[in-house]
Amino acid sequence: MKHGVNVTEATHVKIHGKLEKIATTWGIDENKSLAKPSEGGFGVVTESGYRVNMWEAEGYANENES
Repeated sequence: MKHGVNVTEATHVKIHGKLEKIATTWGIDENKSLAKPSEGGFGVVTESGYRVNMWEAEGYANENES
């Protein structure tokens, strides 16, 4: 697993000190542009149901990269 990746490349998000698998994202368009805070920002929803916004995420990781 590669840690410290950009949210647009991430498969996991770190929240409350542990990694959670990302189920869906918001505020990220098809060109991988991130919404500004004034536009509602960006974030992810984990498979376990956490909704993690751009300020809450402690980091991102990708399971497909070493």
